[in-house]
Amino acid sequence: MMFARLRQSLTPTMQYAQQRLDARGVAGVNGVFALALLVALSGVLLAWAGGYHAGFICLNKVSNGLLPDSIWAWITRLGDERVLVLLSLLFARRRPEVFWAMIVAAIFAALYSRGLKNAVDALRPPAVLALQQIELIGPALRGHSFPSGHTTSIFVFCGVLFAFAGTWQERLALLCLAGVVGLSRVALGVHWPQDVLAGAFGGLFAAALGVWLSYHWRAGLKPAVHLWLMLLPLLAAISLVNADNGNPATPLLIYPLLFAMLAQALLDYGVYRR
Repeated sequence: MMFARLRQSLTPTMQYAQQRLDARGVAGVNGVFALALLVALSGVLLAWAGGYHAGFICLNKVSNGLLPDSIWAWITRLGDERVLVLLSLLFARRRPEVFWAMIVAAIFAALYSRGLKNAVDALRPPAVLALQQIELIGPALRGHSFPSGHTTSIFVFCGVLFAFAGTWQERLALLCLAGVVGLSRVALGVHWPQDVLAGAFGGLFAAALGVWLSYHWRAGLKPAVHLWLMLLPLLAAISLVNADNGNPATPLLIYPLLFAMLAQALLDYGVYRR
């Protein structure tokens, strides 16, 4: 009964989302593709100039001088895919076409990131350099370095929002946020700059594919499908409570975020809504 009421209440919302998609088409996708290619070119140039490990020690030392360890730990958690799935609740009810594009893009990103990590299994800085050479924040992770999964995740999230953004100021803010999260992986001492660039490329490319495909395949804008997709933030919340997955522990960030996003979901999907 409750599921039927929720599905019925979502029908106008999904109709408006369809109309917005029809009006804007795939605007913004080309910009995200162009950014992905620019990042890829940067990675090629860095590899040509100094190889896979180029720039790590300098960037690791400089970035640690900019912010305290605790701030970098908070910033890097914004690249945790589970945190980003939770944050997608900000758009799920109000902009379901954005939520659907994020889900589709995340599938491409997961295939890219996890596939390359298992195929390459590159060693991380703590497994290559003496720990005295590294400013290390959090656990000393050692394997599956390429590409940076956190960077891939944040660039997927921000890349989809970039494609839907209405102003250049919003797009610039999104790129800055994603870039700082990517930088945090070097600041923590667990990724090479090349890993971050590879993650940014994969995230942007997946975002562009996700936005393009979600326009042509609108299954996620059916009320029943949308409600089933809402299980993903719930699973992400359960996972965040149970494990840090190699991240620095940040309970002062994670628990308020869990409470805020679950409250958001109750406000948006409460049975009292009409």
